[in-house]
Amino acid sequence: MSTLVELFRKAANQAELKSKIVVCDGDTKWTLAELDTMSEKLAKHFVEKYGAKRGDCIGIYMNKCAFYALAYTAALKAGCAYLPLDVFYPQPLLIDIITEIKPVVICSTPDIANCISDLAPMYVFGSSLPNPSQSIKLPEIGPDDRAYIVYSSGTTGKPKGIECPHRGAAFSYEYRFVKYPYVENEREACNVFFVWELFRPILQGVEMYVIPDNVIYDLPELCRFLSTHKITRMMFTPSLLEAVLDTHSDETIRSTFHTFRTILLCGEVVTYLLLKRILDILPKMEASFLSVFLFEILNLYSISECHDVSYSNLTEVFYTQPSRKYAPVGKVIPGVKVHVIDVSEGLKEVPMGVPGEIFVGGPALAIGYINRPELNQHRFITVPDELRDQLGDRLYRTGDWGYLLPNSVLEICGRCDTMVKIRGYSIEILAVESVILELPYVKSCVVISVGAEGDDKQLAAYVVLKENVTRKQMRADLKKQLPFYMVPSYFVYLTSLPVVPASSKVDKKALPPVDQQKDAVEASALPKTATEERLAKIWAEVLSRTAVDIQESFFDLGGHSLMAARLLHKIEEEFGIQLNMRELFATPTVSSLARRIDHKDDSDNLEHVDLAHQVNIHDFKDNVMDLHLRAFWRSTDMDYSFSRDIVLLTGVTGFIGSHILVKLLLTTEMRVICLIRESAGVTTQSRLIDSIEKMGMMTNTLNDLIKSRVKIISGDVALVRLGLSEEEYLFLTYEVDIVIHAAAYVNLIFPYQALHGINVLGTRNILDFCHQNKVKPLYYLSTDAVIPSNLKDVDEDISNDDVQGKLMNGYAQTKWVAERLVINSQVRGLPTVIFRLGNQAASMSTGRWNNQDFIYLLIFCSIQSKMAPDLDWVVEFTPVDFTSSFITQILTKSFRASMGKIFHLTNSNGPTWRQIVNWINDFGIPMRLIPLQQWVQLISTNEGAEYQQLHKLLQVIVKDDTFFGAQSMYKRTNTEKVLKDMGGTYPVVTKRKATVGKVCIVTGASTGIGEAIVRELALIGYMKVVFCARRRTKLMELVSKLEAEGCMSSNLLPVACDITQMSDIQFVVSRAVETYGTIDVLVNNAGCMYYEMMKNGPTKEWNLQIDVNCRGTMNCIGAVLPHMIKAGSGHIVNITSDAGKRGFAGLAVYSGTKFFIEGMSQALRLEMVEHGIRVTNVQPGDVETEISNYSTDKEACSKYDVSKAGHPILSSSDVARAVLYAVNQPSSVAVNEILIEPQATPI
Repeated sequence: MSTLVELFRKAANQAELKSKIVVCDGDTKWTLAELDTMSEKLAKHFVEKYGAKRGDCIGIYMNKCAFYALAYTAALKAGCAYLPLDVFYPQPLLIDIITEIKPVVICSTPDIANCISDLAPMYVFGSSLPNPSQSIKLPEIGPDDRAYIVYSSGTTGKPKGIECPHRGAAFSYEYRFVKYPYVENEREACNVFFVWELFRPILQGVEMYVIPDNVIYDLPELCRFLSTHKITRMMFTPSLLEAVLDTHSDETIRSTFHTFRTILLCGEVVTYLLLKRILDILPKMEASFLSVFLFEILNLYSISECHDVSYSNLTEVFYTQPSRKYAPVGKVIPGVKVHVIDVSEGLKEVPMGVPGEIFVGGPALAIGYINRPELNQHRFITVPDELRDQLGDRLYRTGDWGYLLPNSVLEICGRCDTMVKIRGYSIEILAVESVILELPYVKSCVVISVGAEGDDKQLAAYVVLKENVTRKQMRADLKKQLPFYMVPSYFVYLTSLPVVPASSKVDKKALPPVDQQKDAVEASALPKTATEERLAKIWAEVLSRTAVDIQESFFDLGGHSLMAARLLHKIEEEFGIQLNMRELFATPTVSSLARRIDHKDDSDNLEHVDLAHQVNIHDFKDNVMDLHLRAFWRSTDMDYSFSRDIVLLTGVTGFIGSHILVKLLLTTEMRVICLIRESAGVTTQSRLIDSIEKMGMMTNTLNDLIKSRVKIISGDVALVRLGLSEEEYLFLTYEVDIVIHAAAYVNLIFPYQALHGINVLGTRNILDFCHQNKVKPLYYLSTDAVIPSNLKDVDEDISNDDVQGKLMNGYAQTKWVAERLVINSQVRGLPTVIFRLGNQAASMSTGRWNNQDFIYLLIFCSIQSKMAPDLDWVVEFTPVDFTSSFITQILTKSFRASMGKIFHLTNSNGPTWRQIVNWINDFGIPMRLIPLQQWVQLISTNEGAEYQQLHKLLQVIVKDDTFFGAQSMYKRTNTEKVLKDMGGTYPVVTKRKATVGKVCIVTGASTGIGEAIVRELALIGYMKVVFCARRRTKLMELVSKLEAEGCMSSNLLPVACDITQMSDIQFVVSRAVETYGTIDVLVNNAGCMYYEMMKNGPTKEWNLQIDVNCRGTMNCIGAVLPHMIKAGSGHIVNITSDAGKRGFAGLAVYSGTKFFIEGMSQALRLEMVEHGIRVTNVQPGDVETEISNYSTDKEACSKYDVSKAGHPILSSSDVARAVLYAVNQPSSVAVNEILIEPQATPI
């Protein structure tokens, strides 16, 4: 059997294939011969430079591109396995994988290499390839050597590395080349299954087109890409293909696929509905008696652990078996062994056509999971000797449920796991059963999934009742406790559940089949008019239900905003009328909307919401806990501190919530329980990590803190008991000490009814939780939107009762009701703090905005369009990291002083809109001011997502220019008092600092002045700092400190070096350039000083001072100057001394070295004027550091060291601030010298 390298070399040696283009990536096009030559060089470089050898691993961390194919090929030629490291992996997962595999080198590109540069040796593609020695020999490999390692998370647990040999991929490729060969002028596009598919066309001399990562899910761009490049073959997931069909007209689809010859589907169940849609649209050749399709649709059953198992030509199947529900996965590939096993009886095969668990054997099996012996034992089965003739030596247990037909066609029916997956959500059936059994009118029940895999799969509950109840009522009761996707679609009422006599367990096989209409809704709730019939059909289609109750709300049935948009579109197609989202919320049932369509009800039920009544019906008037409250308040008399307590945090995946979590972890010792709502296709853990990654806050330190101090629970604040089981809820009521309620549905378009669930019911449920069993103080995040517009000097203690008719959007209304509920509970004794937040802007440390924010969208669209609306507007916003820090400090340091208070976190003294536009212009981004209405018209024609989102907001909330002048202005009496007590101030938004984002090298950074400079530049100057010293442990300690203070790890690059060694300094400079692309500033801080009597010399300390202070400084300057001269700018800062201005007794050698730097700097400054490079000397006097402690000449110290005379001397931070001052000046300003000394000892 061949290896992949043998297959490649065979193709590359064929004369007719050598000149064929095989890699196409934008303007990059490589022939097979070019790919062969380049990969040979790179493979030898891996061997020569990194010591790669047979069996090692080479990582590939880059976006899909031509270089990916080159790295892939070179890794294989070097005898190594390639390791795909997806650029979308969260940092913790990357660290885990790289730590586990230990690749000899990771290939990357300059734009992203710095993300992992400290985890392994890096090869970063540049403008040219290396030229290794021609004598390097590449290793010989065999089919059983590993070719690649891929990571799969599976359905649960830790991601697992799968080790796969050459023989599996080679076997698969050779089979498909014969069964589904390429023909002349083929062009294959690759992205989704890139590492599995990119090599296949290359081996046949076929053009492989790389679909960029920013195109694959931008569906219009994807269609243009496929059409423009005349693609003939591509592998899709069914979901991706369905999304393409959903979002484009038939004409566009035909244009997109008009050159296609083969569509491959893989990764999910293929429904016949999808198959019919694509076959109905795509072109076919009509003959006199039949339609002949011009292309094939293939369904591939492939698993990472055993590669390709079977193929099915769905184009043929569709017409030969038209009554099917889902597509078969086809005939098993010859040589692959598939066995259907009844695992309850060992490894016993079931008869042909009988379903069981699918096991796969044969030549394509993976080697196994890396470092997972127990999982290997469970999933890769060693066959007992007595069964080997029948089953082979080794089998992989797929976990899939299916059966095999006599013609070797394999059918997949579903999964064997206890979890079922419905519409992308993993559901534990027993959890649904337990909630149903809690209903007072239910005697017994069993829940099963019914229907085929895909859109037809639903939950059905078989229920025995104690008393009569309608299905509608049961659904309503369950929706208070279960997410919509866990509420069964069908309720089958039985007098008793069938049981197996021998065990008395429910006999699920004996349950009657579901009646899809009768068991879904009552007869009285079925459509009665023609309009209701038509609407109910649309409702059912959009909601993936067979029938709907015409009196139930679309949103109660699981509809959400995206579904609603699809529903309105279909209603427009069916009835020819345009409805908006507001009208759908006003008439959310089939019955009410049918009346509106038939013009029998023109009222708008959303116009008048009695907010006071809403407070009244949701308030806990009788929830008073006198005894518990008294006990709680007594405990606070003992200087109560929450710094080590357990906090329940909601809304943690949101913008402000994620920042609060990070502050809690980095600045307190609290443990945090995060309540996170389930989302289709993604774990709650992933949602949490992604929210922090997206904001640029993830660091190694933070990742460790999350693992050790954060517990994630799946729940929903809008549900009874927060969507938790009774046991888990009860446990949390005792376990949790504090609650921070940050969860909210922020939407300025939707009406009250749409936001009521999370914003009002969620707050009500959180208040209930705070009262249960022990008192838990509540820190509630409100909004300035609860204050009506156009008020001046609104202080925190304003009476805000009279708002009826003054709050004009659903968000403001729901948050006002929620805030009143909190205030009412506070009046009854519950300890509460309310934060009224204004607009939350980007973090000062990361610069990341909430991309849904109104101000962000205005700035973004103005920059993109190079036009900005001319507004008379004071822009109110507060950096989100200040807000999260303030809340955390209130929580931990100001309990008694803050309880019962409201704090305004608003910034009425913000910059004007015109100032912001001017600042942006000053940054070199041209923008022209035009009238608002003209600008609104301009952006309305742009189809970009941000433009469309902003246009909708402007249509709803901005009637004219007066909107921007009508915002209320706020005072911050309570906030300012707390800030004063804490020694802080409210941030003032100003123009960007000149240092932000610049790259600086700092030497001597392990302690003292160097550490202070790194801290100042990174935390205050927001610079990217490359800092070096000899002691790496000290450097890493500094990294941990800075990360704990909120500095991004991506802005810190510690490098161990000795500045007296030119090679060390050159390495530091190369790391800086490789990581950040440039060097803007060099701070020469490293130095040494010894008090010595000249009469005792010469000594080794003389030479050391000359070596470090003179040679080290010159090495650093010499290494950075070429880069700065090439860039035409730069800044060299030398930390000299006042001893360089005047010689000091006892420091003669030291003074001499500093005089040397002063003289050299004066000359250097003059030479560098023409290159735009500035030179600053910072000349401190005595500084409180450990440097003077190294002197051993006691006579000199006693006689001349005045730093210990008792007067105040300088701190390291004094020097650091001087450095920041110098580098923060405009490029036209040169600060040549800064002499700073203790006030008591001037020179």
